[in-house]
Amino acid sequence: MQSEAEFLKVIEKKSKEEKRVLDTELMPSWAKGMGEWLVVNPWRVMVPMAGILYLGLRIVYGQNFRELILGLFGGF
Repeated sequence: MQSEAEFLKVIEKKSKEEKRVLDTELMPSWAKGMGEWLVVNPWRVMVPMAGILYLGLRIVYGQNFRELILGLFGGF
């Protein structure tokens, strides 16, 4: 069994390695924050966005868009 000092050294080493990995990530900090926020409950963003997108496309393309969506999901 290892002593507390050895255990702390191991944890510090792992911490430094993880910090190095985080520093070399390509993802910007705002995207990390958005990702953490979406992980909690992605439906609070996806459902309203899907509704808004559908309404927008329905307004632009009209009846043809509705028929396309119904065709995709077998609702004829």
